Amino acid sequence: MSTNSTGTIRLFFLIFIFILAACHPKNLERVTTPSVHPPTATHTTVPTQTAAQTNTPTPTISPTPRPIFTVCCPLEDETIQSLPLILANPLKIPPHFGQDTGHHGVDFAYFQRGERESIEGIEIYAIMAGKIVLALTENDLPYGYMVMIETPLSHLPEELQELLLAGYQPVPEDPNYRLYCPEVSSPVVTGEFSVYHLYAHMKEPPAFHFSEPINCGQTLGIVGNTGYSSSPHLHLETRLGPSGASFEGLAHYETAYTPEQMGNYCLWRMSGYFQLFDPFILLDHIE
Repeated sequence: MSTNSTGTIRLFFLIFIFILAACHPKNLERVTTPSVHPPTATHTTVPTQTAAQTNTPTPTISPTPRPIFTVCCPLEDETIQSLPLILANPLKIPPHFGQDTGHHGVDFAYFQRGERESIEGIEIYAIMAGKIVLALTENDLPYGYMVMIETPLSHLPEELQELLLAGYQPVPEDPNYRLYCPEVSSPVVTGEFSVYHLYAHMKEPPAFHFSEPINCGQTLGIVGNTGYSSSPHLHLETRLGPSGASFEGLAHYETAYTPEQMGNYCLWRMSGYFQLFDPFILLDHIE
């Protein structure tokens, strides 16, 4: 075979192979697109926590603490122990309901004591904490310039509460007043009681307003000789009565006073709602 024949055969053979390759499908790379499925919900179980496992403390209800009860001496340069030495007029038998006779309260006075030539002008202090319920800024009879303070009975020690309540008599429906007493509204009786302490015959008008809080031992004024008084002294009057009293004035024995002033005077002194007791029951109680 000639060289040209051999070349021709080779050429045909190459063409034949090329045709076969063109007719056979190529092995293309398969690109697989992953299926998209909604995510499966994961249920996580949270363990129940007890109070001991958390940082939040379990709330507890604590009883409201009762205010610390303190009794203070009512006069400058005196002590509770020395008060009997200047007691000029003690409380004797309290008058009957409806009557204004006798002496309501106790009086402290002296003409000379140490370097002092008179009790006039010495400071008056609150014997207990409370709030102002009346401050008389007019020199009216019989109290003159005066301050009245209310202290809830619940603030006192239980033995004092029991003692005072044991002496509280039933309030009469008709006190049978032996004095001209215009009718005024009676106090609202809710079962709550307070101790009312009154400081009378002060030298100057008190600078307090209704409901102002007062601390034990706070200065209320100075001893004077106002109102129905013949010489300088402190008249201290203590009564047990319904809580929340408000008098809006307190005076009698002169026709110039209003019916409200006179009616309130009778309510305070003679109605039986506000019953007198010896302030030494409080002053002698020292814890």
